[in-house]
Amino acid sequence: MGTQTYARAHRHSLGTPFLLQLACRHGLIAAATWLLLFTAACSSNSDGSPFIPEASRALAASFASPEAAIAELQVRARTVAVRLHTDALVAELPRLEDELLVNVRALAALPDAAALPWLPWIEATWRILPNLAEQYMLCAEELLHGEAALQLIRTVDLREMPMRVRLVAHRMLWELDPNEALARGNVLLFRERPRADDRMRPLYVEELLVAATHPLALELLLNVATSDAMEPRARTLAIRALGNGTSFEAPAILESLFDTESTNFLVRKEALMSILKLDPPRAHHMLMDRLPGREHDPGLWEFMVTLRKQEGLPLPSEN
Repeated sequence: MGTQTYARAHRHSLGTPFLLQLACRHGLIAAATWLLLFTAACSSNSDGSPFIPEASRALAASFASPEAAIAELQVRARTVAVRLHTDALVAELPRLEDELLVNVRALAALPDAAALPWLPWIEATWRILPNLAEQYMLCAEELLHGEAALQLIRTVDLREMPMRVRLVAHRMLWELDPNEALARGNVLLFRERPRADDRMRPLYVEELLVAATHPLALELLLNVATSDAMEPRARTLAIRALGNGTSFEAPAILESLFDTESTNFLVRKEALMSILKLDPPRAHHMLMDRLPGREHDPGLWEFMVTLRKQEGLPLPSEN
C-alpha cells in the first residue's frame, strides 16, 4: 500500500496508544496521563470534525499557546516527512505516516486554523516533501471556503505539482465551481502533455469523476470514455463508471463506441457490459446482431457467446 493511500485510509483510526507513544517520544512523558484523560474526554464530543483525529486535538491542546504549537508542530511534521521521503524502512512507514498526519492535523485543530498560511506552506514543500504538501492541502480543503479556497486551487493547479496535491485541488473545485472544474479538468485530461509514468488521468476519473454528481462531471466522463487518444485505463474506468450511472444518453453513446472501436478489446468489452447494465434489451440486440466471426475476432466472439449464455440467449451454431 502506497504512502499516501495508507495515510488517507487511516485518517480517522488514530487512537490513544499512538498518542501516548508520540507524546513520550517527543519528551512529553509528564503530560502523557493528562493527554490520556483529554483524549477520552474528546472521544465523547460528537461535535468535533471527523477530519481531525482525537490524537491531534489532544496534541494541539498540550501547548502553552497557538504560536508555540505552530512552531513545534511544523518542526515535527517536517522531520517526519524528511524521514518518509529519504531513509524510512518499510516497517516504519505506517508509524511515520500516522505521526505525520497527527502533527499536521493538530495544526488544523488550533484556534483560527483557517487563517494559517496553508498556501505558503504548500508552496514551500511540494517540490521536496510532497507527502507533507499533501497533508497541508487536505487541511486547506477542510478549512478554506469561497475565494480563499479558489485562490489556493488556481495557484496549485500546475502540471508539475505532486499528483495527490493536484487531485485534492480539483476535488475542491468540483464542489466550489463546477464550471471552472470542467474547464480545468479538460485542460488536465486532454491538453496537457502527460508526465512520465502517468497515473493522473486514471486517478482523476476514479477518484473525482466517478464520485461527482454534477451534470458537468458526467459530460467530462463521457468525453473521456469516447476519446481514442485518452490513456487506456482512464478510458475503461470511465466506460465502467457510465454503466453504474443513470445517464439516458450513455447507452447510445456506448453502442456507437462499441461499433467504431476497432483495436481495443477492453474498450469494446467494457462498453458492452455497461450497456447490459443500463439497457438490457439494447445489449441483447447487440449480442444477437453484432457477433463477429470466430476466425476474425476470437476474443470478442468468446466473450459475446459467454454473455449470450449468461443472458439465456440462443447460442451460435459454431458453439
